[in-house]
Amino acid sequence: MSARTAPIPYRPSIQKEELMTLILKKLRYKAVNRFIDEAVREKINREINVTSDPEMDRLIRKLTEVIHEHKGWKFMRPSKAVLARIDQKADPIASGKVKGVKWKGSFNKP
Repeated sequence: MSARTAPIPYRPSIQKEELMTLILKKLRYKAVNRFIDEAVREKINREINVTSDPEMDRLIRKLTEVIHEHKGWKFMRPSKAVLARIDQKADPIASGKVKGVKWKGSFNKP
């Protein structure tokens, strides 16, 4: 068996049936393998080309500025009151009383 045809083990973080339903019915792909292959290619392309290319970083920054200007968005530093509210909500997590949730992907449920 060549390296190209040898399967790579993959265990999704969500149930197999749910993954297949999302891919086949909601996203309307013909095959789960095709979706996974395209997702892997897209991720590799993004990681290799975008993060290592300073020209691409500048382009993305400029596009972001244009979108913000077009939408009329302005990002400002938070006020002391907003910072106090953020700290107040973060205190239980920092103290260990509440378990923080890590984002693992759009298909994961909280």
